[in-house]
Parts: sequence; C-alpha cells; structure tokens
Amino acid sequence: MINELKLIIDYAYDNIPIYRKLYRQKPKIESIVDFQKLPYIRLSDFFNSKIEDVISDVVDVVSILPPIENKSIFPFPRLESAHDRDMRYEIFYFLLEQMNVAENSCFVVLTDSQHSYFCGEIVSNLLFYKHQTSMIVIRDHSDSEIKDWINRLQPDYLIIGTKRSFADISEWKVYSIIDIDPLNSIFQNRNFALQNIEYHTIYAISEVGWIGISKNGDSFVYPDDYFYIESDPSDHILSITTLTSDILPFIRYKTADKCIITGKNSFQITYIGEH
Repeated sequence: MINELKLIIDYAYDNIPIYRKLYRQKPKIESIVDFQKLPYIRLSDFFNSKIEDVISDVVDVVSILPPIENKSIFPFPRLESAHDRDMRYEIFYFLLEQMNVAENSCFVVLTDSQHSYFCGEIVSNLLFYKHQTSMIVIRDHSDSEIKDWINRLQPDYLIIGTKRSFADISEWKVYSIIDIDPLNSIFQNRNFALQNIEYHTIYAISEVGWIGISKNGDSFVYPDDYFYIESDPSDHILSITTLTSDILPFIRYKTADKCIITGKNSFQITYIGEH
C-alpha cells in the first residue's frame, strides 16, 4: 500500500498546483506514519481554487460529468479521462461482485428528477456489463402504477434512487434492493429480513464517485486497490485517498461523514454529514 500512496502523492505534486501549494515541498513517504502527517484536503480548498489549479494537464479528456444531484456540492464539473472512466467501471463491477450478481441479471432502476443523473450512470454501467436494465422515472405516477410495472418486469434487483415513500413495498415482487442514498431512512427503517429481501446500500459521493457497498446494514466494503480509507482520530471523519485517479486525485480528502474502520477494506458509517 505504501508504494501506491507514494506514487499518487508524487503524481499529484508533480502535476496538480493545489497539492504543491498544500505540501510546499514534495513529501518523502517511507511509511504510513509519514503519509498520516500530510495535511487533509477539504472541500473549502477546492472552492477557493481555480479549476486549472486542481486538475492535471491530461490531454485525453473523454467526457465532462456535471456534479451529481446537488450542484453546490462541488464547484467544478467532473472531468474524466479514458483511464478514469475505466477505473470507474471497474469499481462499479467490484460493487456488483459483492452481491454475487449472476450473468444476465435483470435490474429495474427507480428514480426521480433529483437522482436521475446518478441513476442514468448506473444504467450505463449495468448495460456495459450486459445486464438487462430498465429505468422508471416516477414523476407523478401512483404507487399502484409503479408496483404494477415492477411486478410485470420482475427484476432480480431493484435499485432505489428516490426519497419518496411507498405504501407497501411488501407487495412488490422484489428479492434484492439496492439503495443509492445512505440518508434514505425510508428504506433503512424497514425490516427487510422479515420479508426475505436482501438490502444493499451503495456509498458514493459525487466528487469521488462509487466507493463501497454494504449488505443488510453491515460495514461498507470497498476495493482497496482503488482507495485508501482513514478515520481521523480527532473527530472520526472519513477521509479518502484515490489511488488510481488521473485528472483529479484526492489525497486525504476529508468528507462530511463519520466512520470507524472495521477491517482491511471495510468501514462503518456512524454519521452522515451534510452533502
């Protein structure tokens, strides 16, 4: 792990002005202790910078992704290189592996206008891996209409991308639910175990992307080839270091969420901050 951390730190210092300003001189990283002496970087650091100061000069920009859902969460669009796009797909595939998703599984993505961009990206990923996928944008549709559509499609997995409350989900022909919003208490408070329904939650933040997945309220599992996760001892705030980012790596990026580290590549969220 220390070699991966050293590589991304050297890359960031050599290519991205905000890190040269933050570190003042190239850090010498020989151990995790050295790494943990580096300052955290926060959202405010990005708000106070120009876009040319926070991205590397990568020629191969293949897309410009708008900030997801809340456009005030991050001051810049998400530029993406071919490398970053490939890494994003690989991380999403890791999440699918944790659910033991069989080939040619059927998914239904249920979304509203607030979450439609994020859910559209999910659909794109699922189709890339050749899973049958439908997306239902709820708009003004009634609970009974939505239930009828889902029961007609009979998906293996239902992905929830809305905070809307539904009358009786037990009548839906669904055996596995994936919630993309850790704040969605509508679904967290249901006892799906009594209905023999698996319940997964994806942990993602718009500026970084997909990170980890939990099952039935357990710890979030994440790919440690792509992320180094810490919990600040002073306040238990989760910080993220991306190990493979091309245009905009995050090194000791302090989020708004609290966590405890529960394993080599797992953490438990104890508090969700403002996003």
